[in-house]
Amino acid sequence: MDLKLDGKVAWITGAGGAIGRAIAVALAAQGVQTVLTSRGEAALRATAEAVAKAGGRSPVLRTADVTRADQVDGTADAIVRDLGRIDILVNSTTAPVFGDFLALTDEAWEAAIQTKWLGYVRTLRAVLPHMLRQRDGRIVNVSGGGGRTPTPTHLPGGGVNAAVNHLTKGLAGIYARHNIRINAVAPGPIESERLARIARVQAESAEPRTVPITATPMGRAGEPREVADAVVYLVSDRSTFVTGIVLPVDGGRTPSL
Repeated sequence: MDLKLDGKVAWITGAGGAIGRAIAVALAAQGVQTVLTSRGEAALRATAEAVAKAGGRSPVLRTADVTRADQVDGTADAIVRDLGRIDILVNSTTAPVFGDFLALTDEAWEAAIQTKWLGYVRTLRAVLPHMLRQRDGRIVNVSGGGGRTPTPTHLPGGGVNAAVNHLTKGLAGIYARHNIRINAVAPGPIESERLARIARVQAESAEPRTVPITATPMGRAGEPREVADAVVYLVSDRSTFVTGIVLPVDGGRTPSL
């Protein structure tokens, strides 16, 4: 199946994490020229090795901190200068702030807001002018199931995920007429070191909980590649009439419609 992605240019933030890495591998396998950013250089190199092992197109690596507007703007400008355009943006930065509500400091909440909520705002603000000039663009924001179904020990992350969902829907309505599609994917529990950390914090928590973080109707946690497959669909020409959605990739865990 030709997804018509060969030769496209994609910027993936948070590319050193499990989901960001899987997205990079999946897009590179489709012939996409990926630009991978993260704060950690070692994590970026590990993602580049995973892409090479899978036989995908070699990525461009760039360390960048999404809490810094100058680094975000500089990355967008560099991509356009060096590669000519930005066709795809995938925001995959995480908000790794966990703990009981009464134990969370202002600084913990601020870290989640700066890293994910405002981080996404900054990257969107940086790429949208370029996409408007092209009259073409595809954007996917990775939010999370906590944006709809709160987890007591991950309220900062769930809160910013809800904000990301709101931002996605709002911007999709503004930019659809410019041929820019903006969607989100909301992963449930996905196998990763992050999931293991959440499970440890939940097990040690005094907060009430009814469902283990790993529980899904499918009886298992998801795999990063399953989130990546959803992203590939949303940025491909197989979804040209899809914009403004939040697609759960959670094994049926979200209880609402």
